[in-house]
Amino acid sequence: MKSLTASLAIAMIAMTVLITSSFAQDAPEGFTSLFDGKSVDGWEQKNGTATYEVVDGTVKGTTAEGSPNSFLCTTKEFGDFELHFEVKCDPELNSGVQIRSVSKPDYKKGRVHGPQVEIAGLTKVSGFVYSEGTGRGWISQTRTEHSNYKKDDWNKYRVVAQGNRVQTWINGESVEDLEIPAVEPVKGFIGLQVHGIGKKAGPFSVQWKNIFIKELVAEAGAAAEETDKSNAKEGTREGKAMHGTPVVDGKIDDIWKDVPALMTNRDVEIENTLEEGQKLATASVKCLWDDGHLYCLAEVKDDKIGTESFDDWAQDSVEFFVDENMSKSSPYDDDDAQYRTSAAGAETYGASTDGENYTSKVTKVDGGYIVEACIKLKTEVGKKIGFDVQVNNDPGTGFRGSIAKWNDATNNTWESMSGVGVLELVK
Repeated sequence: MKSLTASLAIAMIAMTVLITSSFAQDAPEGFTSLFDGKSVDGWEQKNGTATYEVVDGTVKGTTAEGSPNSFLCTTKEFGDFELHFEVKCDPELNSGVQIRSVSKPDYKKGRVHGPQVEIAGLTKVSGFVYSEGTGRGWISQTRTEHSNYKKDDWNKYRVVAQGNRVQTWINGESVEDLEIPAVEPVKGFIGLQVHGIGKKAGPFSVQWKNIFIKELVAEAGAAAEETDKSNAKEGTREGKAMHGTPVVDGKIDDIWKDVPALMTNRDVEIENTLEEGQKLATASVKCLWDDGHLYCLAEVKDDKIGTESFDDWAQDSVEFFVDENMSKSSPYDDDDAQYRTSAAGAETYGASTDGENYTSKVTKVDGGYIVEACIKLKTEVGKKIGFDVQVNNDPGTGFRGSIAKWNDATNNTWESMSGVGVLELVK
């Protein structure tokens, strides 16, 4: 029979294991843990006087009165990667995780600067990207409010940075997909921010756990939106359409959840006549395919919907361009097509396009609208087609004030496929 002392010791060990396991998880396959739940080995503090300590298998950062922003940074630098972490932040505090960030003695005395993925309890901008320490402000120019972030609870973040593209998710829901400007660093440390506070404020805290990273290696022929580190408005982008069959109802079903997005963030500058206070309308576009069909889901960010113009092309709308044999001809070949759906749901087509091959549905949402479309064409795994997406924007004037495209930063795609991108059908 075990002694009471021995039994208590065993119970304490079991309780310790239980507490630790409730916080620390094994790294997913292919990932490396950046935090072992016991120490901050491999990390160093920069700027500020906030305190960082290991508490119950988490990194806990606590504000210091009158301190500027503080950062606990990895000693290793990362370029292209997928980062997972969980975070819980005091609702009175906002925080963030630095990605690809740097600290140099000759820049503001070592001030940490670079892209930051936002963590905010009271606002609805968590997951968007900010240029910390540079004075440039938000990299995410359009920040549609969302409810993916849970106040007073743990939140699971996923961040993918590859080339000049950064994508973010919170609790499995997509938040951002954007091109990082060339002025931002493309390699640097990961940093856990405790935001500075004024005197007689706080203390507030933020905690992180299960911090995992997988470094991504650019492959030959990888998508241009993921690997092009030069001027974002040059070069042909490549995207992928995953295999699957959605219901075309203008709603975002679960089948779209893990489909990579294409961003229509190339401004056709020659057509941009927006005035101060008017915003460029853009879309995040996902593609699926099955036997004989290409499906497109465009989530449009547009704070003012305008469909009153007499001209179809001047109304708020989304256009899909398809060059099935990828000849990139000018003028159009017989297989080339231009399909348009307005924010009001009206469908129109290019002069040589068969409207029988196209169906779509529209749903109005806060801050914009969704277009879900089905295009008939010959499909097979591995096939590559010429493809582009265009978002037309009437800022409320009755005229088109801007055009945003995925690939072709001209207004010539309606008559020439020479500037379209490449879409590959994959499983």
